[in-house]
Amino acid sequence: MGLLEIDPLKNIIKLTLQTGYLKHTKTPVNLLLIAKPESGKTAAMSLFKIKGTFTTNNITQSIIVKKIFPMIENQGLKHLIIPDILNAIQKDKTTRLGFLNLIKSLMEEGITSLDTFHIRTNKVYDPPIKCGLITAITSDNFNGYYDPRRQQFRGGAKAIWKSTGLLSRFIPFSYQYEISKISKIFNFIEKEEEQRSTGKEKIRRKMIDVKGNTKLFEKLRITSSQLGVEMGAYGFRLQRSLQCLAKANAILNNRTEVTQEDIDAVLHLANWMNYRYNLL
Repeated sequence: MGLLEIDPLKNIIKLTLQTGYLKHTKTPVNLLLIAKPESGKTAAMSLFKIKGTFTTNNITQSIIVKKIFPMIENQGLKHLIIPDILNAIQKDKTTRLGFLNLIKSLMEEGITSLDTFHIRTNKVYDPPIKCGLITAITSDNFNGYYDPRRQQFRGGAKAIWKSTGLLSRFIPFSYQYEISKISKIFNFIEKEEEQRSTGKEKIRRKMIDVKGNTKLFEKLRITSSQLGVEMGAYGFRLQRSLQCLAKANAILNNRTEVTQEDIDAVLHLANWMNYRYNLL
């Protein structure tokens, strides 16, 4: 699957990664891409195998402690990229819950030490060790199956993650292709043409202080509140995350203060920051 006109997808990943370099921010933004198979999720993420990120599908609690922790501490790792989150969590229930709890802590409050029967850190981290996460899941695995008797979806990641509080730590980005785009992709395939990648994307890897703007940030509140309701939360985390994305947009445009342009960029991407699979 190539990269035919998926600028919003690339832009949300880029902004998310840039939040790792905001001064005076507790944690980087976390991103969850949700779409059908063959929707370019992995292809888009593969453009960002850059310094400050680590991309892997082969991830366990043990690997996080032995490999990822030292990378965060010594090599400036800001975001872990897992192209398919289910690869990491399709294990027995105990292991899966342990992994999800570890990831949940790593994404927000951070980890000072671990001491369980099979995983322990040999030191105490002060300040706590933190890392952002960008990952993806197919829409079917996220929603689960529809149970007509109960009139609800069951068995998907959404319900489980919502109940554990993991879901509210992510900005969701769901989408589907419009018919014209699907037709274009088929045309490329039938002509046996390669869709050329634009090469590696870049972000600014220097810690920068960006001044916020209360009046402008208020314009993000409706998006935060609506998404909060969908998650069974209030949207406070999301408001912080959207403000960080606006600051990240300022950095990418060589500014150190948030302007209306940054708010507009975030509100444009907010068309897909939901679980409604709007057309891309």
